Amino acid sequence: MKILNNNIIKYKKQRNTIIKVAIICKLIIWIYCLIVSQQLENFDSSTSINALSPLKEPNDSSLILNDEKSSISNLKDHSNTSPIVNFLIKRIFVKWDSIYFIRIAEFGYEHEQNHAFFPLFPLLMNIVGKALNSFSFIHSLSFSDCIIVSGFIISNLSFVLSAVQLLNEFAFTATLLYCINPAGVFTTAVYTENLFNLMIFSGLVQVFGGDYYLLEMNGRELGTHSMPLSRKIWCTTLASLFFSLATATRSNGILMCGFIIYTYYSSYITHMARLILRFLHSTKTYKKTYLLKPSNSMDKLPLVNSAFDNSTLSKDLLLYPLLIIIQSLIIILPYIIFQYYGYSRFCNNNNNNNFELIKNGDWPRPWCGSGDTSGLFKYPNLYGFVQNHYWNQGFFNYYTVSQIPNFLFATPMVLLSVGSILSYLRYFINQPNQMIYSTFKSRSKNITIDTTSQLASIGHTSDTFSVVYYSPHLLPFIVYLSFLTIFSVTFMHVQVITRFFIHSPLIFWFCAKFFMNKIPEVPTSSPRMSDSSSNNNDNNNNKNNNNNNNNNNNNNNNNNNNNNNNNNNNNSNNNNNNTGIKKKEESKLTSKSCKKERVERILILSYFILYNVLGSVLFTNFYPWT
Repeated sequence: MKILNNNIIKYKKQRNTIIKVAIICKLIIWIYCLIVSQQLENFDSSTSINALSPLKEPNDSSLILNDEKSSISNLKDHSNTSPIVNFLIKRIFVKWDSIYFIRIAEFGYEHEQNHAFFPLFPLLMNIVGKALNSFSFIHSLSFSDCIIVSGFIISNLSFVLSAVQLLNEFAFTATLLYCINPAGVFTTAVYTENLFNLMIFSGLVQVFGGDYYLLEMNGRELGTHSMPLSRKIWCTTLASLFFSLATATRSNGILMCGFIIYTYYSSYITHMARLILRFLHSTKTYKKTYLLKPSNSMDKLPLVNSAFDNSTLSKDLLLYPLLIIIQSLIIILPYIIFQYYGYSRFCNNNNNNNFELIKNGDWPRPWCGSGDTSGLFKYPNLYGFVQNHYWNQGFFNYYTVSQIPNFLFATPMVLLSVGSILSYLRYFINQPNQMIYSTFKSRSKNITIDTTSQLASIGHTSDTFSVVYYSPHLLPFIVYLSFLTIFSVTFMHVQVITRFFIHSPLIFWFCAKFFMNKIPEVPTSSPRMSDSSSNNNDNNNNKNNNNNNNNNNNNNNNNNNNNNNNNNNNNSNNNNNNTGIKKKEESKLTSKSCKKERVERILILSYFILYNVLGSVLFTNFYPWT
C-alpha cells in the first residue's frame, strides 16, 4: 500500500505540473498572437464581415419557415458585436475552419459543403453559448459572440484535459512535448483538434485497462493480453464510447476500431507480427548480437496458450467477434447518423420544410445515388462527395507545383512519423524474437548493460511512469500511424498534417526518447516494471566469483617460478593496454552518441518552437497556415 500511495502522490504532482505547463503554454501563445496580429495586415479580412442567416429575411415569401425557426429568439442578431470579444478572440483565432465551426454552431448545416465538419464540436459550442448568453452579466453579448467565446473555452479546456489523459498512459516528458506541439496555434484557436485529442487519449487509456494497470495495484503488468475478461469488456466498452465521441468530432475516429480488435486478439496479432518480422530478418544479413540468441521457449512458443479448451475457443470464435461488432458499431454510429442526416435533407424532400431554401445547383445531387451519372456514388456518400467536390481531396490530387510550399511545411511532421515507425520496425526486424509478451521479461534478464546501452529506448521518465518504446504494446500505434501517414500524403491536403498527427501519442513518445537522461538496464513487459533486483543478484554473484578467482590466482602465482611471473606480468600489462584502448573507444562512441543526441534534441525543439512562432504569425493574419 505504501508503494501504491507513493505512486498516486507522484502522479498527482506530475498531473499538477502538466496542468500548469499546459495553461502557461496556451497563455503564451494567446498573448503572442495578440501582439503579432497588431503588427501585420490580414491577408484575408473576411473575418470581420458579419454573417447573416438566410432565415434573417422574414419578408422573403419564398422562404418556408416552421414555427421554431421563425421565432424572433432564433433569428440571430449580429448588430451587437462586442469589441472586447473581437479584439481578444475573433480577429485572432476565427480563421479558416473556425469560421465554419462557428457558422454551423450558430445556424446549423445550411449548405452542402458544411457537412465536411462533424457535429459534436459545433453542438457543444451551441449549448455552452446558450448557457453563457443566459447569464445576466454577459447578456449584452450577441449570440454570435457567445458562440465564439464558448468555442475558445471548449478548445483550450479540452487541450488541458487531453494533456492529463496523455500523462495517464504515456511519459511525462512526452506530455510536456505535447504541450508545446508544433500545432500550438490550432490548439488555441476554435478548432476540433483538442476535443478530438481528448476523446482519443481517454479511449486509449481505457483500451489499456485504465487505472487497473496505471496505478500499479498488486504489481500488475500492463498488457491487453493478460487483462481479465470482465475488465477487458468493461474497458473496451468505455473506450468505444470515447472513440464514438471522437468520430462525432472528426471522421477518422472510425479508425480506432482497430484498437478494439487488437485488445481482444493481441496475442494472435503479436504472434503473426513476430513471424513476419522473423521472415524479414531472414531475408537480410544483420550483425548478430547477444539479443539474437533465441531460447527454446521463444522458438517453440505456440500460437495460443497450452490451456486451449472449449472456453477459449468459444471466446475467440464467438464472444470476441460479437463484442468487436457491437463496439465497432458504437464507434461508427455517429458517422452513419450524420450521413443519414445529410441524406434526409438533400435527397429526401418529403419532410423538409426548407427544401426550396437549400435546393441550389444541380438537382438531384449526384451523391444521393439516383442522380449519379459518373458511377462514383452508387450509394449515398455525402462526406466523400463534399471532400472530393469542394476540397479536391483525392488520390494524388494535391500533387501540383503550386502546392510545393505546403509539402515543405508538412515535411518535418512526416519525417517524425516515418522516423518513429522505421525506428520501431528496424529494432524488431533486427531482433524479431523480442516481439512477444510471455517471455519478454525473463529474456530481458540476460541482456547485458553494454548491449542495452545501444538501444534507443525512451527509458525512465519520472518515478511512477516509465515506458519502453520498443515494446509489443506499441504495435497497434505503429500500424495506425503507418496507415495515417500513407493516407495523408496521398489523399489529403498535406499542410494539415502538422495538426492532424498530434492526436497520435506515438509522435511525442518517439520525440521524448531523445530527451531521456536515463536508459533502463533492461526492457520489460510493463512500462513501470524493472528487473533491478535480479541485476543486483547477478552483480553480487559476479563479485563473489571474482573474489574466488583472485584467491586462486594468488595461490597459483606463489607456486610459479620467476619466468612464469615475468610472463604473467607481461600478460597483465598487455591486458591493461587492451583495456585502456577499449575504454578510449567506448568514450569516443559515448561522446559521438551524446553529440548526436544533443543535435537531435535541438532539431526537435527548434521545429516545435519555430512552428509555434511562425504558425501564430501566419494563422492570426489569415495567411495560408491551415
